[in-house]
Amino acid sequence: MDLAILIAIGCVAFGFGVWFHRITTKLNTLDKRLIPLIIIHKKELLKYYLEKGVMPNPSLTQRKHFLVDKLEAGTIGYSESQELANLLKEDERKAKEAGNTEALVAILGLIALVVIWANLSKKG
Repeated sequence: MDLAILIAIGCVAFGFGVWFHRITTKLNTLDKRLIPLIIIHKKELLKYYLEKGVMPNPSLTQRKHFLVDKLEAGTIGYSESQELANLLKEDERKAKEAGNTEALVAILGLIALVVIWANLSKKG
């Protein structure tokens, strides 16, 4: 009886491991497919952020405007992209508190672009 229970627990654990590995592989594949789409639509993401993510709350400080311009030009470095990501995470928190879903979508899109750009500049 004890052996049957151990075999059953082993089978469940093995099945869970296989399932977890498959899910992880699918998510990694999805990430690899989304990265080029986000980079291709950089201009649209920036435009949408400037229209929806900034105008409802006037949080486009001089420094953030400078960093967004550098991101648009493609000359932003790793440390600057980290700084911009931190500023955008603060905007994300404010947009969630205000319930502004359009600004939240715009901010999250720009955060994705900044994170991808930071990873690319870190590798380079």
